[in-house]
Amino acid sequence: MTVSFDWAEFEQTLFEGVVGSVVSAAEDHPGERWYAAVLDHLYREEDGPIRLPFLGVNSVEALDREPAEGRARVRWSAPDWDVYLDDWLPGDSTGRWVEALTAEACSGTIAHWETTFDRYLTTLVRVCRRARAALRANSSTHEDFVVLLLDDEHHEALVKRVLTADEVRRHFPELEERSVALAGLAALPPAERAASLVPLLGAFDGPIDSDTAEAALRDLGPTAFPALIPLLDAPNRAWQAAKLLADIGRPDDRVVRALGEALSRTGGPNREWVGVALSRLGRLDLVLDQVESLPADVVVGAVAAPYSSFRDDAVIAPPLDYRPLADFIERWPALVPALDERLRPGHGDCEITADEVDAAVVGVGSPHVIVRRHAVSVLGRRRLGPHVGRKVLPLLGQVIRQDPDASVRRLAILSSLWWQKDSRHLADVVREASADDAEEVREAAAYWLREQGADEPGADEPA
Repeated sequence: MTVSFDWAEFEQTLFEGVVGSVVSAAEDHPGERWYAAVLDHLYREEDGPIRLPFLGVNSVEALDREPAEGRARVRWSAPDWDVYLDDWLPGDSTGRWVEALTAEACSGTIAHWETTFDRYLTTLVRVCRRARAALRANSSTHEDFVVLLLDDEHHEALVKRVLTADEVRRHFPELEERSVALAGLAALPPAERAASLVPLLGAFDGPIDSDTAEAALRDLGPTAFPALIPLLDAPNRAWQAAKLLADIGRPDDRVVRALGEALSRTGGPNREWVGVALSRLGRLDLVLDQVESLPADVVVGAVAAPYSSFRDDAVIAPPLDYRPLADFIERWPALVPALDERLRPGHGDCEITADEVDAAVVGVGSPHVIVRRHAVSVLGRRRLGPHVGRKVLPLLGQVIRQDPDASVRRLAILSSLWWQKDSRHLADVVREASADDAEEVREAAAYWLREQGADEPGADEPA
């Protein structure tokens, strides 16, 4: 019988852990006024483990002991504090809760994992609010004591969920400045907004950073083209303009002409990014027309671009198509070793959609190892859904047994592992691979069997 995760008990345990840790720190450092506790380092792997955060506690006196020039940075940086704990729950319950939380998250689809993680964040927010209320009554805490939940990915949202609007303005004035700046941009007509955003590319200071500016320009779509095209002439920004033009997609003649001219005019990394942009926009032909005069890195980077993780930044990515890749391999064999290196596993493959699975399946049957290797890799995505798994997993099993290239067989094993419990029926196939002639395949098979708990025959069968 399956026992559901006890969220109420989990929240109470976390609450008691936070309060108890702050009280203990105060007892160990009498006379100090504690201004904050911070939960941070929210480690998680999508469709995998979720860990508990670390807990930091700091006092006004400890902050005052820092050099004046470093206090602003250290104020909310819990890893720099003297009290920073990785095991702060009552008793020895940390391992039990981590195991239970991960089991709950991984008990269904990836959507279930995401829902569980969102509920986990909500639980942590409630813990912070409850702990703050309880600890403000403690004589050792500062009158403005706060308990924060900090995470790089969700920083602003979590701060605003934990603190009141007035506290946000007081403790994190940069977030208020950011909100005001974004509101000001949103009030501008689209073309003016694009012109205002372009100078912010590359910015790390100020209320709007480069990543935010990039995202806003992508959202503007082709309206941003007139502001981005002149940036192709900027020595240190041409690469960024080229990337954004490719991300936005839907190029008109102005964009294609400007990129084509920039391909001849620019040099170094800027030129490579221009080639990548042309390829991602479906104009690889403009790069290949100059294959004899362009540096090999520019050509190879352009050919590889539609299959790399940069494709995932596109507003709408062009559909997966291995024909240009196969055609290049056949026409320019001298450049294949460089292309092979560029598309090596671990260099960042694109994410495909369920609509692109058929193209990847066709790629698995390609005569070219580079194509097969990529196709097998992108099929290892449980996010594609169980209906895709039923189609893909038998194919991966065939590849494990039959592909003539060891690197492809190895990747097929690892790709099937990403399907987790859905791939356990391949245990016998993987056990056979444990005797493969290639050491890399045998090692991958042993890893698969350990991770799936199928080290012994029959271990994968239901009890």
